[in-house]
Amino acid sequence: MITVNEIKNLSLFKKFKILTGKEYLSNTVTTAVILEYESSRINYAGYCYGYFVLVSYFFASTNTDLVHGTLRNLIQKKVSGIALKILPEEHLPQDIIELANENHVPILTFYEEFMEDLIININESMKTRAQYIIHEEKMNSILNEQKEPSEVERIALEINPDFKSKIIAANIVSKQDSTNLQVHTYFDSLMYHCVKEQQNKSWTFIKSDYDMILICSFDEDEVYGLHPLAYIKDIMTQNGFSPEQFYVGYVADPEDLCQLKDTVKKAQSASYVCKFKKQDTLSYKYVGVYKYAASIVADEILCDEISKKIQILEEYDKRHESSLIKTVLSFVNKNGDYTATSQECFQHTNTIRYRIKKVEQLLDLEESTAEEEIRMIVRCYHLLKQK
Repeated sequence: MITVNEIKNLSLFKKFKILTGKEYLSNTVTTAVILEYESSRINYAGYCYGYFVLVSYFFASTNTDLVHGTLRNLIQKKVSGIALKILPEEHLPQDIIELANENHVPILTFYEEFMEDLIININESMKTRAQYIIHEEKMNSILNEQKEPSEVERIALEINPDFKSKIIAANIVSKQDSTNLQVHTYFDSLMYHCVKEQQNKSWTFIKSDYDMILICSFDEDEVYGLHPLAYIKDIMTQNGFSPEQFYVGYVADPEDLCQLKDTVKKAQSASYVCKFKKQDTLSYKYVGVYKYAASIVADEILCDEISKKIQILEEYDKRHESSLIKTVLSFVNKNGDYTATSQECFQHTNTIRYRIKKVEQLLDLEESTAEEEIRMIVRCYHLLKQK
């Protein structure tokens, strides 16, 4: 399954123009077909939403009514989209354009590309997407369910039969606001490079929401002298990615394939901290105190508790037009130094002390450990914002 907008972003569709229906590019496509001139006399019984139809306008000079009738029929069937091969100087009748808008059917136009190549491009993309969705589901089952090491290894080998005994992992996060379309674009790029090379790989990219997980595997004797980050960046570059456009959290110490769950979770934790610190790369080894915050964020019950505490402070700030959240963030950032916090917040030190005490009261924190708990809440808050 793919959207018209995602088709528009495939390699062969880059030059396509949007004639009408830009607001309907989110239409879902499940089937892509070519409607030839000879087949345009059919009754269109099977055409419906989900169809993306390629039609040539070149026959309009010999039978204008038939070609226009074809377009009207497709539009009235509310297909998901139409790609029209048309000369640059030719134009569609206004009534067809209006009909397309009424029925929420986007029409794209092109001239140079071959229809058969376009169909192959769409079908390969949908096939690849189905595959990486399956891989994502398998990875989620490893990460979110309790499984024996042998079961983890079995599922990992279903994802990539060429995985070797030792692994490192990276969680790769776009520095731009990532969208579903952007993630699909990443994997379309991967499809292009993998099909071109056509060789088995001992590494695999796996979709994870709007991020990518890279699993790299090695034989026992290959891990000596390995430079994990350089290796990860090389694979990214070879597959069309610019490493500087991503935050990369990674696990540098090779672990057994059956430890895939722990390895990936560590890489994810490192990437969240990497993003928060605006640091290009970060090894899990140097995550520091945030590794404990990451374990809290990963726990559903504890994560819910943290979210509720933050919500209490946000609601208080909203009701009283105060700055408790801003103050505690600065307080933790300044390592509990009241003077430094007051300077950053442009407030008297006593005001900062009052605000911190207010936070302790609102969150019902134990006085003897309140400052430590505030620090951990803020660490978790930072990580939650990066997820």
